[in-house]
Parts: sequence; structure tokens; C-alpha cells
Amino acid sequence: MNTHKKNQWLCAALLITLSHVGWAQAQTVSPSTGNAPTIPAWPKQPGALPAPWKTQFHPKVPKHTEFKLIGFEGQTVVQAKSEAGYGSVALAFDKPSEFNTLQWSWLVQQHPKNANPKTKEGDDAGAKVCVFVQIDESTLSFGTRLKLGAARTLSGEDLPAATLCYMWAAEGTPTGEVFNNPYTDRVRNIVIRASAEGTALVSEQRNVQQDARRAFGKELPEGPVKFLGVAFGADADNTQSTAIGLFGSVVAR
Repeated sequence: MNTHKKNQWLCAALLITLSHVGWAQAQTVSPSTGNAPTIPAWPKQPGALPAPWKTQFHPKVPKHTEFKLIGFEGQTVVQAKSEAGYGSVALAFDKPSEFNTLQWSWLVQQHPKNANPKTKEGDDAGAKVCVFVQIDESTLSFGTRLKLGAARTLSGEDLPAATLCYMWAAEGTPTGEVFNNPYTDRVRNIVIRASAEGTALVSEQRNVQQDARRAFGKELPEGPVKFLGVAFGADADNTQSTAIGLFGSVVAR
């Protein structure tokens, strides 16, 4: 896979390749009281993904991750299945939103073969959950700001310039470190879980204020960190293998 691919999650829409995958198509969700957005829960019945969630794919990757609502453990979850493909599901907030924690449940049913999040050839994952971070763009280099401006002009959208992704990696992968995506430093990754495939959903709760500061501290404006949206997915195009992940509802508090 060439370097057109990995502007991860909304990062194909981010800026580096100037390609627009779907930020404009992601419908918005209004903040709840306290400025934390109310993210709709999955419906009780399996089927297609509901609005305001939107699938998005990369024009340079012919195979797409398939997303569908299924029943699992007595609840509805999203199954993301990738056969050597790429894709994500995104939701954009209608304005920058401040919240402290992000909660979700997930499960990797199959890891992509030989995945390694620190290498381009291994940059696939059975499950990722991402947040789009509002930063102080004056701290970015002139070249990066120029690319970002061009991407926004081409897309007609106010594309995010910083993404933080939580990863569930294969057993033995080091956890806890913040590191750059191998294709772009506009995406910072944290492996928060590394284990073999499981059979039960696992609940997560992350302090996104702290994690965002770890990842983008020098680029953040003063005051609480604000977020522009969320996304999740699975991909296996670089490794040309198979990845399957399940995702419960996402909650911001």
C-alpha cells in the first residue's frame, strides 16, 4: 500500500494527502447540557448504521471495511469487518465540545496478520476509536498550515488538524505510549489494550483531557481541551489480511 492511504480515520480528510474522505458527509450532533455532546446510542434492532453516523472510505483503497449493526451479548453493536480493506465511521459535532471522559465497549474478534502500528506496512488494526482535537493551529509549521488550508479549500469543509486514536493491538504490543501514526504526525496513537482475540465486549473509559494533552500538549490552546468529533473502525489493507472488530455505543461525559 502506498503513502496515499494512511491519513487515518478522518485523516484522509485531514490534510497531508489533500484527499477528502467524508468529513463533509458526517452529519453533526448537538452538544448536550454542560457542552458534552449527546452521542446517539445504537438502536435495538440490527441493520444499517443510523444517522448521524457516516461511513467513509479512501478513494485510493479499492476494498472497503464493511459496517453493520448486529446482535451480540444481548445488545446491538457495530461489526467492522475488513478483508484487505479500509474504512471508518465518523460523527462530527456541530461545534467544538468540551468533555472529560469518553466511554465505549469493544472487542477484537480477529487481528490483522502481522500488524504493527509503528510501521507503514503494518499500519492496520482490529479496532480503533478516535477523537478529533481542536488545536492552536498557529503552532503548526508553515508547510503544514499551507497543506491544511489547501485541503479545506478543496473540500469546502473546516477539516480537523489533529486526531487522537485509541488502539486495541495484538498480544505483545507495548501499551500506554503516545506515538505518531507512521504516515502523518497529525495523528497520534495510544495502544490501550494488547491481547489475543476475545469473546466478550470490554468496557473502556478514557480521560480525553489528559490524553489529548499528552498527545498534542504544545499545540493546544489554554483552557480545557475541546473536541470536534469521534470515529471508529478497523482496517487490514496494508497487511492484506482480515480484521474484525465490534463496537458498543460511545458516550462522552
